[in-house]
Amino acid sequence: MTKYLVTASFLLLTVLGSTIAIAQTGATSPMWAFGANVGYALPMGDFKDAYNGGLTLGASGCYMFTDKYGLEITAEWSKFPANDDLVSALETISGGSADANFQFLPVTVDFLEYFPMNAPIVPYLKGGLGIYFETAEVEIGGEKDTRSENDFGFNLGGGAKIPVTKTMAIDAGLRFHNVMTEDKSTQYFTFCAGVGFMF
Repeated sequence: MTKYLVTASFLLLTVLGSTIAIAQTGATSPMWAFGANVGYALPMGDFKDAYNGGLTLGASGCYMFTDKYGLEITAEWSKFPANDDLVSALETISGGSADANFQFLPVTVDFLEYFPMNAPIVPYLKGGLGIYFETAEVEIGGEKDTRSENDFGFNLGGGAKIPVTKTMAIDAGLRFHNVMTEDKSTQYFTFCAGVGFMF
């Protein structure tokens, strides 16, 4: 419980601090940006000992205070299928066919900074905190067992946008996720590409 309170407090302070700092730049041209992406999720550390990489789907909404700074809310679902070692272990225990997968659905609030330059590509960095909703599914002999929980975590990432028109851009980037699970930390990367619209 203490871990959750500390993380939530830090998230709130990060959002408020970023908002105040950006407001002091005297920005006069705020705008909204919305995007969707698809990509690949790659497990790291102990997590990759049991699961393979898998599909990632995401959606985001961003409020840009200036051309450089913004706050983004992102939901990014990733599904990791069990690797051969985990499937074999489950089949040995059950004596029949088995399968499993693990899913993350983090909802994060991220501080975003663009680096405009005289080029068709605009690089950016971002990072923030959020809640990671987790679902573990195990299927043995046609019977499926599903267990869910959630933990706090943080992410760091970067990428680049390629403007296509004044209101549309192609986006490609990666994020490192660290989930503060109860027994140990769980990490994974997501590599995504998509499209965004500005208003």
